[in-house]
Amino acid sequence: MTNRHKRIQHYLDHMCVQVKAREVHNDLRDELGNHMEEMILDKKQEGYTEEEAIAYAIEQMGDPAVVGKSMHRLHRHRMHWGIVSGIIVLATISLILMWIFTTNTTQARYQYLYSYHVKNTVVGLMMMSFFIFFDYRKWKKAAWWIYILFNALLWINPMLSSAYNGVDRYLSLPFGFVLDVTTVSMWILPLAIGAIMLDKLRTSCSIQSILSYIAMVALPAVLLFQISDWVRMLLFGIVSVILFGWITRKWLYMIIAAITTGSLSLILLLFMDEYRRLDRFSVVFNLQDDPNGNVFMYNSIMDIVRTAGWWGNGLDTRFDLIKSNYFDFPGVMLIDVFGWSAGILLLVGIFWFVSSMVKILPRIRDDYGRMIILSVTTILSLQMIYSLVVITGKVPIISIAFPFIGYGTHLIFEYAMIGLLLGVYRRKDTISKKNEKIRQKVDADLLTNS
Repeated sequence: MTNRHKRIQHYLDHMCVQVKAREVHNDLRDELGNHMEEMILDKKQEGYTEEEAIAYAIEQMGDPAVVGKSMHRLHRHRMHWGIVSGIIVLATISLILMWIFTTNTTQARYQYLYSYHVKNTVVGLMMMSFFIFFDYRKWKKAAWWIYILFNALLWINPMLSSAYNGVDRYLSLPFGFVLDVTTVSMWILPLAIGAIMLDKLRTSCSIQSILSYIAMVALPAVLLFQISDWVRMLLFGIVSVILFGWITRKWLYMIIAAITTGSLSLILLLFMDEYRRLDRFSVVFNLQDDPNGNVFMYNSIMDIVRTAGWWGNGLDTRFDLIKSNYFDFPGVMLIDVFGWSAGILLLVGIFWFVSSMVKILPRIRDDYGRMIILSVTTILSLQMIYSLVVITGKVPIISIAFPFIGYGTHLIFEYAMIGLLLGVYRRKDTISKKNEKIRQKVDADLLTNS
């Protein structure tokens, strides 16, 4: 190594000390080092000695500590405080609504729900905090193991657990914990499949790679069908189709896949639905028939929304036998207690929250990070929008819980996934371009050799 290189290296070492994100150190060394080399070469051509040219380049670059601090500001870990604030607001709304419900319910069996809801919220926020600081790229390395594990859980869960409302969703764990197997699989499996197939579909969208993707999606879809969890199966299918279109940029293929998946689901509902789920869809078109039967819940929701007024019925709203099921519909409860004004604010807030997640996508450079953002945003958006539309009483009531507000263990997974999204955003300016290019070249060579 020449004296010139030693002095430049010494300068770059001092500069990198100020940059906390070690992932970008090599990129900065290459970028700034090459710039200094070009200045040295120019000055030598002007007649400067080598020592004079090196001194000039270092002087022009400035104090390495100052330059390093400037680079740190450009390449530091970041937090999306808008989404964090939105989560805090939604968590607060959720806790207030559940406190009002458990305080004013006339049904003693529901009064314990608040402590359970607080526990789920606290655990969920802890999971969110963990995944914010977790390096999401480690998911990619473990993708095959994650895929195998969750398919195995879906397969064995019906043998280990009892059906709840005809669905084998819940697996009992030690110390009283319950794992919602189908919900966590809906969240995790698209990320695992995407991690396995992302590079293969991007570099060579061949018939073999397309069939491999279809096979990987089909296995958990069949297992979800056997468990009879149609809601999670459809959500999993929708996000898988969207991810396929985004990865391959074959939008026509995506449309064909969406039509095929939708047609197959309809056929299965028509001929293999022993629990008559189609009745839930048809009942919304016949709300005047049998008002005290299957449509009672729909009419009750619409009646509450119509009569709530701008300011609702107040904090002392009583939740009698008829209203005791409404802790599953926090949007309806919010309007009942606080009125249409609160419902409008919730509507505006949810659309702002969804748009904030969507706006993150183009700001992420890493392909796998963008895929995580797309998957999490798609599932959360579908659930939020559907839960809002349920307030109208004009769509079927199905087992889609209101994210971050509704009651249940689903809160833990939703907080964890929003933490993963924030973790991707946190590292958006610290992903090494050089290392990513090297990784892509290695993956491409492996694919070519295989």
